[in-house]
Amino acid sequence: MKKNITFTLPAEALQGATEAFLLGDFNNWNPENAPKLEKQPDGSYKTATQLEEGKTYQYRFLLNDGRWVNDYHAQNYVPVSGLYVDNCVITVPESKSQNKKAAAKQAPANTKVIKAETGQTQESRNTKTVKKTASKATKASKAKKTKSD
Repeated sequence: MKKNITFTLPAEALQGATEAFLLGDFNNWNPENAPKLEKQPDGSYKTATQLEEGKTYQYRFLLNDGRWVNDYHAQNYVPVSGLYVDNCVITVPESKSQNKKAAAKQAPANTKVIKAETGQTQESRNTKTVKKTASKATKASKAKKTKSD
């Protein structure tokens, strides 16, 4: 499922440039497919694009004067091999309904862990351990009574 993601670039990042474009993995770094950021009343620039939930993308802004700038508020940054620059990174969060579907696919609700060699469930082993511990405590208590009597 795709989600509408908004990207913002502060006015000071443009430093004389008059346009900014969003390029990244999601548009194959192709300036012809790049959304243009629109100037906002406060001087910042914004654009929104549809990205796939749960996926991670690298991106940067290309200014019309040829400079590349990073998102000041990126989730993370990764170095680009051999270029001595970092790309911005965003992982698009999954919606709650997507998270529930993914969890349901991973493991059914009422499962028990079964030990292959014995066939015992985790639940039954825990019960036996509790019974053994209780039995030892009872025996120790009886032994103390016998000694004190």
